[in-house]
Amino acid sequence: MGPDHIVARLKAILDTRMRVLALVEAFAEGDPEEWVQTLATIVTRAQQHGDVDALLALEAITHAVAEPSLAYQTQQALYTAAIELGMPAIARLFLTTSPAVEIPVALKKQLGPERPLRPAGRPLTLGERKAAARTPDREQIGLLLRDPHPMVVAILLDNPHVTEGDIVKMAAMRPAVPASLAKIAAHPRWSVRHPVKRALVLNPSTPLADAIRIATTLRANELAELAEDPSLPEPLRTHAAEVRATSLRRPQA
Repeated sequence: MGPDHIVARLKAILDTRMRVLALVEAFAEGDPEEWVQTLATIVTRAQQHGDVDALLALEAITHAVAEPSLAYQTQQALYTAAIELGMPAIARLFLTTSPAVEIPVALKKQLGPERPLRPAGRPLTLGERKAAARTPDREQIGLLLRDPHPMVVAILLDNPHVTEGDIVKMAAMRPAVPASLAKIAAHPRWSVRHPVKRALVLNPSTPLADAIRIATTLRANELAELAEDPSLPEPLRTHAAEVRATSLRRPQA
């Protein structure tokens, strides 16, 4: 299926989750080389022209390539095809593993079975903190935003009383637990918000595979910032530079 067909098909699917699942199914049925060419064209359209429909499709693509239901064999076939076609930026979208990030000792202690919400408060069990993460109380939510445990983060992400600003704070927190940042990167509601994406991709603790996928959807000036940031992993900086080069390349007539 060509890029025009894919972009139009995804635009017609209103539900974000259904877009992702439709792509997963299509990836498995299509020719890997044709898919790689299609993905490259969509990235180019999104980056060069700011095409709204292509950007929507690109968002869905960056989630579909990380979708757990996408078969490993399909991921591997698409990755191999991208490498053989000389498209490393597309190949990186199909990376599924990330180098380990060292978690500071002080942060590891906060992942223990008990942790107070306030410095002088009573230590709460993980179960108590998970229950508290469902609260509508804004003051308590503010305290829970500092809880690094992935299970608490996952519940907060679904709390209807949490705001975009709250999620940005969680995504920007340093040091951070990579698994918690991965929860944010995979969340269908929050992961598409631009301030959240920016906070995640600039956080050195974000898993590399997630950061690479997110960076692909950012703007040219932000890609330039990533490419020059020495605190970020070299593969992410390289990816940002390559995607930015796509955005600056003169469109073909």
